[in-house]
Amino acid sequence: MSKRKILLFGVFTALLITAAMAVYFPLQGSRTSDVASDSQLHPDIEECPDSPNCIIVSKSFEAEPDQLFEFLDKAIADLNPHESEADSSELTIQSVFKIPLFGFKDDVLAIAETDGSNSVVHIKSSSRVGYSDLGVNRRRVKKIFRKLESYLIVLNN
Repeated sequence: MSKRKILLFGVFTALLITAAMAVYFPLQGSRTSDVASDSQLHPDIEECPDSPNCIIVSKSFEAEPDQLFEFLDKAIADLNPHESEADSSELTIQSVFKIPLFGFKDDVLAIAETDGSNSVVHIKSSSRVGYSDLGVNRRRVKKIFRKLESYLIVLNN
């Protein structure tokens, strides 16, 4: 075999492997270990199953829990949930998101609480059906936290 054919075969193989990884890895699904938490899991939140279709993330913030809850509710509302119910006395939000293409429903539970001098937001996002969520819940939780952080930045400026 000529050097040129070997080189072309190598390049083709590398491109094929790269394309397969580009498709495979984003479709892995969501797992709690995908996003770092900086607080302990809230005791009222049930752990995720072994399937990659659920994520729980807890993050600390320097804000009053009531203010944090208000911004959390706004951040979730900005993502247009199918249904959402906020309980300001318990500082909890239960929402349902509907996946547009297939109509699958995902549940989101968000809880704000005081933790010493800080406040903590716990978010669980999980699919109701299927084994993998193709990363939808991980992306949703990251979006909620990005929006929440942006509201807190505006408040502090």
